[in-house]
Amino acid sequence: MGEMLGRCSVSGACAGMTLLAGVAHVAQGLRDPAGCREMNLPPWFMTCAGLWMVGSGASFFYDEYLGFLFMASSMGGAAATAALSPAKPGVIISSATLAAMAYTTQSLPLSETKYIAATFGMWLFGVAGRVFLAKDLPTKSKRTR
Repeated sequence: MGEMLGRCSVSGACAGMTLLAGVAHVAQGLRDPAGCREMNLPPWFMTCAGLWMVGSGASFFYDEYLGFLFMASSMGGAAATAALSPAKPGVIISSATLAAMAYTTQSLPLSETKYIAATFGMWLFGVAGRVFLAKDLPTKSKRTR
């Protein structure tokens, strides 16, 4: 019982940390847009990524099987953000967070190839979102007539 509680505590702590970090990102995107420059992110993307992180953490608490896939996308985005910013240790931390969750969550079907592929696909989705979507959009659109 104690070992099971310890394992649940690790994955739950990782999900909770992601949820709380998401809340902090939303707050930073809305209240301190200039602070988003440190991570090379536009404020709108910081806010959206924070909401995604909140949803990822909450979904893991609701359903570990599906929530882990969303956590993979959040950690993929976090790894890409760290790789593109001066904070390179974030790549290791986000990857270790996902690995710790995988190791300590007994209900995940990590022996199924389809689930592993879906997890990796969601991780790549997070990376792609950070790399391709996190660009500042123009504030004024130019209309041609």
